[in-house]
Amino acid sequence: MREQSSTGWKRRGSSIVFDRESLGPLINGDAWMVSLREALAWTTSFPRCAPEKQTILITGLSAVLDVMQPEEAERFLSAQVTPLIERVQSRWDQCGIVLGFVGSESSFEVTSTEEEVLYKRGRKRVHISQALWDGSATLNLTRLVRHDQGQNRDITMGYYVGRIS
Repeated sequence: MREQSSTGWKRRGSSIVFDRESLGPLINGDAWMVSLREALAWTTSFPRCAPEKQTILITGLSAVLDVMQPEEAERFLSAQVTPLIERVQSRWDQCGIVLGFVGSESSFEVTSTEEEVLYKRGRKRVHISQALWDGSATLNLTRLVRHDQGQNRDITMGYYVGRIS
């Protein structure tokens, strides 16, 4: 899987971000923050004005996935969230969509072939990258990393796909 340490994910494509240090500036005003409910309403009624910020931070997805069974969660992602991403990308292609997750890197698992990301809940696994980004996931999935000076190592902060079709 490729790695990216630049901030291009904030301005284009869609990503799952769970790293608190990376989400902090977005929460504190560097992004247009909306709830999942509000964002899903865009599939039927798009906002009239483009966002003033280049990053759209969508909150609440991890809570929704936590209460669903894995198969139900995967259907929800494919039927509801993927069309939202496609619509935003076709309307505002200079905006990055960030799905903010509560948790840490340990809530996610990368398959041994590094072609898929799973969202873990106890013993249950949601095939999140396949459900969210479909075929784009295996070809274009990128691990987002930031360098931690204190630990002198790269930290995974999320996963990103530049564009889904």
